[in-house]
Amino acid sequence: MRYFTLKEANEVVKELRPLLKPVVEAVRRWDSLSEAELRELENQIQWLLRAAESEGFIIRDLGNGIVDFPALTKDGQLVYLCWKVDEPEVMFYHGPEGFRGRRRIKPELFA
Repeated sequence: MRYFTLKEANEVVKELRPLLKPVVEAVRRWDSLSEAELRELENQIQWLLRAAESEGFIIRDLGNGIVDFPALTKDGQLVYLCWKVDEPEVMFYHGPEGFRGRRRIKPELFA
């Protein structure tokens, strides 16, 4: 498993945002998409999932644009740096409890 630093996660976010945002918007309009739009959306989703697998990040929710980046705290605890497509950068993390347990990142946790 790849572990991300906060800086690395934010570098991925810069590239990922313009690719993920239209997919999230299309997923939210799922019922109104034409067959051609659905095929294109499926291609985009497959591409994003392959990119996530090869790069080591996790797309948790396409409808809300939630992405997790595995990371280790200073003391070696596994956490997930958590980003939502409408957020300017990675500002939260959580443990195995998931999105509901999101807490704001404190720099001293990830030195």
